[in-house]
Amino acid sequence: MAKFCTTPRVAGAPRWAAGKVGHVVEWVVRLEYCFSKGGCNPYQRGGSGTDFFDDQSDTTRCRFLASFLATRQPGVVDEGFVSSSCEARKKPVDDDDDEDERFAVPDIITHEPGTRMEFYEIKPNSDSGRRAGRAKIETFLSLMDFLAENNSGFAKYEKGELFDPDRSITFYQRNYLGIIPCKVSLHYRRATDQPIAKGLIVYEICVEVDGELLEALAKAIIVSAIIAALAALAAAAVVIFGGGVLAPALLAFNSPMGGSVGPDGGNDPQDVKYIQALVNDWRASTDGTLIAVDGSFTDETAGALSDFQTSTGLEDSAGSLTPGDATETGLETTHLNNLMAAADLSEMSPDGLGDAVFGPDPDGVDPDLDEEQDLQTAFNAFVQQYFRDFRDAV
Repeated sequence: MAKFCTTPRVAGAPRWAAGKVGHVVEWVVRLEYCFSKGGCNPYQRGGSGTDFFDDQSDTTRCRFLASFLATRQPGVVDEGFVSSSCEARKKPVDDDDDEDERFAVPDIITHEPGTRMEFYEIKPNSDSGRRAGRAKIETFLSLMDFLAENNSGFAKYEKGELFDPDRSITFYQRNYLGIIPCKVSLHYRRATDQPIAKGLIVYEICVEVDGELLEALAKAIIVSAIIAALAALAAAAVVIFGGGVLAPALLAFNSPMGGSVGPDGGNDPQDVKYIQALVNDWRASTDGTLIAVDGSFTDETAGALSDFQTSTGLEDSAGSLTPGDATETGLETTHLNNLMAAADLSEMSPDGLGDAVFGPDPDGVDPDLDEEQDLQTAFNAFVQQYFRDFRDAV
């Protein structure tokens, strides 16, 4: 059994998609955190909750943090000062941060004097993610020191160490391309690097397969799992036009192929392997016999292509295709449908998760972020890059 773990950004996911994965992680970590401490009393503005969760804000993150601190320590914390100090940090803590973090607001804070006065930050398990997590923790500690120095009654929050998770959640499992049994899991744990072992939860996406696993293929599998998970969450998100927006039928993008494939085609070996792999993915889903993925266009490849064309009702059934035609598009759409069918988010307590991931951000969209404004357009671009990378790696 071979295993490869990395973060969404390192695997090849765009920043907006990596950010969505971050929201998923915050959701599942929050659930385990509350379970580990025997239940939570989540804070909402105007309420008396003792557990602050950054992903449950109905206002900007800075105002939400300031409201929590002022509510928990009335007469001690100047809400306006905390909010303005936080909002002064509008630029990223670290330019290389996977999530392009803009706010020095911890993901979890608990206010239970005498029992638990601690906070946690959640970051991708990459060099840049851990570095950004450390910077964010230190920035929040500086705020704690400042408030304590100016008011002896202020109770400081410390880097958390009572919560020490180490959990893997499988959310995607299938025979990739019909021939590679694999499973993909979300793994999160407390950071072990000193001096950030306290207060920082790090996460990564791991793929396990039987046999050898090349890095390029591992990244392609991880990206395919992220695509499938986001599509499943979007389908369950009421906030996105009733759900179901990210669907293969709506995709429109350019072919990753360099030329035609067929008896009279250009038959670049990489293009041929790409088509052979997609044909195998279709055949596996219909319990068909798999063909060789070797880059050589043979009678076997032509026959398999012809079978696909006939079974899907395409006019051309000669066993050939050109970039962007109905045969290639049909193979790619079938592959995407197979990916999405492999997503299983049941271990994540998914009720409400779609809205948490795709709901509007109270802080709004930052124009400096390299993300598309339209979700379907962004998803299309993500899938197109996946197919380009898949074609080069297969």
